[in-house]
Formats: sequence, C-alpha cells, structure tokens
Amino acid sequence: MHSKKSVNDSKSFDQARAGRLFHLASLGCKVNQAELAYLASELEKKGWARAEDPAQADLAILMTCSVTAGAARQSRQMTRRLAKACPKAVILATGCDVQAEPRAYTKENAIILGRSRLVELPLMAAGEKPWPDQSQAPDAPDQGLFCPGVREPGNGRSRALLKVQDGCNAFCAYCIVPYTRGRPRSLPLDQALAAFRKLDQARTAEVVLTGVHLGRYGLDLEPKSSLTELVEALLGQNAYTRLRISSLEVNEISDRLVDLTTSHAKLCRHLHIPLQSGCDLVLKKMGRPYKTAEFARTVLELHEKSPDICLGADVLVGLPHEDEESFKRTHDLLAGLPLSYFHVFPYSPRQGTRASAMKNRTRGPEVKQRAAILRELGKEKFKSFLQTQENREFEAVVEADNKARTDNYCLVKLDEPARPGDLVKIKTQTLLEHQGQYMLGGKILSQRPFICL
Repeated sequence: MHSKKSVNDSKSFDQARAGRLFHLASLGCKVNQAELAYLASELEKKGWARAEDPAQADLAILMTCSVTAGAARQSRQMTRRLAKACPKAVILATGCDVQAEPRAYTKENAIILGRSRLVELPLMAAGEKPWPDQSQAPDAPDQGLFCPGVREPGNGRSRALLKVQDGCNAFCAYCIVPYTRGRPRSLPLDQALAAFRKLDQARTAEVVLTGVHLGRYGLDLEPKSSLTELVEALLGQNAYTRLRISSLEVNEISDRLVDLTTSHAKLCRHLHIPLQSGCDLVLKKMGRPYKTAEFARTVLELHEKSPDICLGADVLVGLPHEDEESFKRTHDLLAGLPLSYFHVFPYSPRQGTRASAMKNRTRGPEVKQRAAILRELGKEKFKSFLQTQENREFEAVVEADNKARTDNYCLVKLDEPARPGDLVKIKTQTLLEHQGQYMLGGKILSQRPFICL
C-alpha cells in the first residue's frame, strides 16, 4: 500500500499539478493505445510534459485491459509496478479493467477514472475540473463523450492509429467488452476525415483504422453510415497515406469492401478476421453471428480476387463445449483455408459473462496442448505465405530494428539502415528466421522520409 498517495490526499494532487510531468503505461488493444496518445496530446496542451525518467513523474496514467483474465491480472500488477517506478507520482488507473473491477485499483491507492469521464482527464489534471468521487463506482462507460484516439507516428512508432469507433453490443457469451466499453458509438465522418487529412499532410506513410467493433461504424450516426462508406471517403482524398483496416467480423465485410481491399492501391491487402472456433455448434453456443461456411466463403473469395492478400484470424481454444471433435474441425478448417497467420488464445472465463457459468469446459493441460498445436500450424502458415512473396517489389513502412512491413503484412529485414516511419521501396529476397520468427530479407531500392507533425 502507498498511503502517501492516498486518493483522499488532495495535497498530492496539488503537488502533481505543480510539477506537471506525466508518465504513461498501457496494456491491451490498439484502441487503448490511440486513446492514451490522444490524452497525452491534450495534457501537453495544458502545460504538462512527458517525464524522461519515470521516477520524476508527478502523474502516472495506466490504461488497463480486461479482455482476458490474464490481461486483468497484468493490469493490476502494473499498478504496483508503477508505484515503484514512479515513487512520487499520483497513480491514475483508467480503461476497461477499472470499469470491470474498480475496487481492485482503489485497494492499491490508485485514483480510478471511469470511461465515461475519460475525455475530462486533461481538465482534471489542469485543476479545471475536480477528480471523481472515489467512493462511487464509475458510471456506465458509454454515458460520457466519445473519447477520440489518434496516435501519430514518431518516437520510434512507424504508423498512425485512428480510432473511429468504440463500444460493442454483440454480447458474445465469453466476452466482457460490452460491459466495459458500452454500446457502439462512432466518430462522425467529417471528424474522421479531418483527422486523416492532418496525418496525410504530415506525409504519414500508413494509418490504421481502429475500433472496438469496427464493423459497427456509422450505424449510430444520423444519418446512418457504414465502414465501407468511411473507407471510400478516406480513399477518395487521393492521399499520400495508405490505409489499413484492423480486426473485422466476417459478417460485416461487404462486397464493396472486398472489392476495395483487393484492388485499391492505397488500401492494404490485409484483413484480420476473428474466427474463434471452426465448429458451428460452439459458435452458436458462444453467440457468434455466422457459421464456418460463411467464414470459409469470404476467405476464399478474398484470396481468389487477390492471391497476395494476407488474411489473419483469431482463435479461442478451450471454449465451453469444445470437445476433441470440435477442436479437430477448427484445426482442419484453419489448415485448409488460405489464411496467412492466426492469433491463438486459451479461453479464460470472465466473471459476469454467460460462458463463465457454462459447464463442459476443457481441462487446462488439454487447452495448453491444443493452443500449441494451432500456434505451430499458424507459424507454418506464415512461413508458407512469406515464401510466396519472395523476389517481389513493394512499398513498405519502416519499423523498429531495421525491419519494414509491406501493405500485405510481410515482415522484411532491410539490408541498410532506415528511419522508422519512412516509406521505402524494396525488393524482397529469401526467407529468414530469427529467434523463431519468420521474415523476408529485403533490399532498399528507394526511400521517402516521414515528416513529423
């Protein structure tokens, strides 16, 4: 416990405000990263500055994650680590796990801030609004204003993140997100275009569109819109910047979006499509709104229209009702489709979800074994995909460690130094393996610099 930073000690707030140095920590998804970057920008407008040394920070802000039991546990551990790393700072915890379990953070003497008041954080830090009453649980996460999210490139970051959607009302049986994020909400089209134009004017090489349930974009707006309309509007800017779409449900991929993804020069040939299970019975029990035939049909259509497209998937192993036969169906479906990679997660029950009360759960060792099988399959899938991309010319965005990422998600080790965020024209070479990770070698043919905002 760190009583010197008790949430009831207003003096510590005054001291933090006097010093005005902040430190940031984040767990979880790209949406969390984009939101935290936006808040940092707003804090700087209020006269705050990032602490070069965390030990000198007056305010430490933690963006928590609650998507799995492991993520929630790591978020709570991070609260304690921040207290040690930032000994004179007021610790402020916000994000999804604070929404789900606020008392886990007040027990650590952290200030908690619910999602409904996230956009007010810079005003609170500037003393223009009071800190929330710590004796009260946070309001519903969708009661406040839409929190923007823009993470600009720079400081070692290679691509921009633009949050255009928040919230989810799918209520899949295993998922806590609708409870921690609230109903779907969208950034109005004109605001999304304005944010994109600013990034494009800075010659940002790539912008990743992010959202909690991205396929629901625009359905809450008046008049209604859609993700496809948003993408067409962004592509219609004739921009320098290329566009990448983050995770998208298969039943929300329109025919027009398929055409754009497989043909437009400024839209990355890459989609990440959650599957979760290759068994229709398990999908039905989990409340997933599609069948495996629809998933397979969409993947095959995308691959047929663009053989070089990179297609990824999420898979949950050990869901309730997943027996040996349903796992085999998942394995065989993944093996038989032209998927390039997949992310495999062992299922962990989240209190308050329907699945947490379900029986017919797989034992831990079995789940671990199944996850290992699918991860090995995914590794081989990515290796095979990269081999089809040898000896090709691409434009790629430079990442850290002198690597670059092509529009179709190939990771390329460059033959000479380049600055993260720059756009390079490369010719890929042969497959490499480094510390268990596959990538391609690549020769730089030409280079265009990124201009920082």
